[in-house]
Amino acid sequence: MHKPNSGFKGFKENWQADLKAGFVVSLVALPISIALALASGAPAIAGLISAVIGGILVAHLGGSFVTITGPGNGLAVVTLAAITTLGGGDMLSGYYMALGAIVVSGALLVLLGSVRLGVLADLFPTSAVQGMLAAIGVIILAKQSHTMIGTLQPESTDPIPLLIEFFTSLESVLVWTDPSSLRIAAVGLGSLLFLILFSRIRISWMHVIPAPLWVVVLAVGTQMIGTKVTGSSFFAPEFLVQIPADWMSSWRMPDFSGITEGPFWSAAIALTFIASIESLLSIKGMDRLDPYKRKSNVNKDLRALGIATIVSGLLGGLSVVTVIARSSVNVSNGAKTRSANFFHGALILVFILFLRTLLTQIPLPALAAILVFTGYKLLNPSQFRRIANIGLEQLFLFFFTFFATLVFGLIAGIAIGMLTTLLVQFF
Repeated sequence: MHKPNSGFKGFKENWQADLKAGFVVSLVALPISIALALASGAPAIAGLISAVIGGILVAHLGGSFVTITGPGNGLAVVTLAAITTLGGGDMLSGYYMALGAIVVSGALLVLLGSVRLGVLADLFPTSAVQGMLAAIGVIILAKQSHTMIGTLQPESTDPIPLLIEFFTSLESVLVWTDPSSLRIAAVGLGSLLFLILFSRIRISWMHVIPAPLWVVVLAVGTQMIGTKVTGSSFFAPEFLVQIPADWMSSWRMPDFSGITEGPFWSAAIALTFIASIESLLSIKGMDRLDPYKRKSNVNKDLRALGIATIVSGLLGGLSVVTVIARSSVNVSNGAKTRSANFFHGALILVFILFLRTLLTQIPLPALAAILVFTGYKLLNPSQFRRIANIGLEQLFLFFFTFFATLVFGLIAGIAIGMLTTLLVQFF
């Protein structure tokens, strides 16, 4: 099989295939980028900035071939914790301080790539990392399930109490609620049901459009038709995506005032740690899926992700990582070179500039349903049997890291999991 050329020659030869793949990926990335930003406690535009900068810059500077870059699932939890902690409860102040930590995190990623620490991807204990990702899935699922049914401010903050509280909230919404709240829950639960059943739909033309985009299209259609029928916004403004018309004029520099303090560096290191793990594992996974069996330069990719993260943070965006789900969509749609990543980022920029009004009609419960489904896929209960078949000690390491991450947090959880892995291997 002839490998596609790199550089401008490869672009000229394969731009049509890459444009097609980039277009499909942009349709998947658009709702997910907005959803991940909101899950991070940041403005919706922050996720879109991350996708645009990641696509355009990493496509030129990176060392992989078919990967897609933008906001990552794992970092939503870390970013939310950073915004909450650094702001001391003031989410807007915390957001700007978190942007400072994101910029510093980007510089640390550049440093990691420059000293060639990309090789660490081969040393990560697989079961421990899978346990960490499953815990991230539970955290995302627990937090977003409340938004999905219209509860924007649940009482609990920890994952397990949030899950328990969800069923109480669901009962009150379905039994004792008013019609406006019921329609919010209906669009959220209906979106989740659609995502679950989408693979069973036998209408071939429906699968031309990715499931997350169908959810957004149907939810926006409900909002617009309902608004026309009732004469007022079908969903209350607080349940719709907010993207100001003058979003660039409201830009301000990230806040580095906490750079001499421990919480700022804890946030920066946590962002760097999770971003590097998520990216390196995704890059390695995509090398196996690449039909041309090309091997990525992981250190070059780390440097590119670091530079993109710095620029994204300076512009008000989230960290930029390599994401395996969107990258898999890229490969399955015939991407040949990294230009597909560029097209994906450029097309999202077009959507922001020309479809902003339409984007502000997206109901938050529909986006939350996408994240709940994403969290379930990260948990992936079907992997338990596969891990057990490798060895019961691997299943133990998986669940040990899983519960350690839920109880002690991401960094402590993966550190405990890696230490436990070493002890298990030693004995």
